[in-house]
Amino acid sequence: MSETVTESYIGSGIVYVDGRDVGNASGVKIDIEQDTKALPNYRGGGGNSAEITKIKSVKLSMTMNDFSNQNMALGLRGKVEVLTAGAVADEPITAVLDGLCDTVKMIDTSIAPEVKNDDASTTFVLGTDYIASAGGIRPLSSGNITEGQALKVGYTSKAGNALQALVESGKEVKVVIDGVNDATGRPWTLKFYKWKPSPTSGLDVIGDDFGAFDIEGGVLADASIVAAGKSKFFVRSAA
Repeated sequence: MSETVTESYIGSGIVYVDGRDVGNASGVKIDIEQDTKALPNYRGGGGNSAEITKIKSVKLSMTMNDFSNQNMALGLRGKVEVLTAGAVADEPITAVLDGLCDTVKMIDTSIAPEVKNDDASTTFVLGTDYIASAGGIRPLSSGNITEGQALKVGYTSKAGNALQALVESGKEVKVVIDGVNDATGRPWTLKFYKWKPSPTSGLDVIGDDFGAFDIEGGVLADASIVAAGKSKFFVRSAA
């Protein structure tokens, strides 16, 4: 008599996209859409006489809880550029009192910027005439800067990276999930050979709760896999 083996399942795992750990990802889900054609039974009694089902599409979706530019690039078809720290001299800005005069690069506020008038004859005082933030300079109406005044700002730019959104046509990537069944402690893996994420439908960048965004994309057939009985889409291995 054969033994019935049951395995309860609570899934957790680390998601890698082209080998890069995407951080905390939840709601990882596979959706398979089918196209069914049926031949009705015309001989009485109803039902179908024949039926064929084909796979129409395979989709992989997940919720990203880590707001790195690399993750957002997946959902915004973007490109990530490296930003290096460096000195910026005499960048021209026009004063908007109590508003933001944005600078080309992010300001490293740990190093005091220098704001002067257009001919550099006057140097304005940080905290009295203006406030500095990563986004730029905020001239104060209570200070000595006037509305619309031409200014020059010198600062040290902050190192980091920049996401150029919607500049890529859509990249195909490999996804590997290195998982564990928390109910049993047994390891499992999922490998998706070709995943093409689509632009996210929404991205909340300001809120009072932890941020997250959803990414969905098609799992495409890998034409290089030709062996009989081997999936062109994905494979799950489990201990």
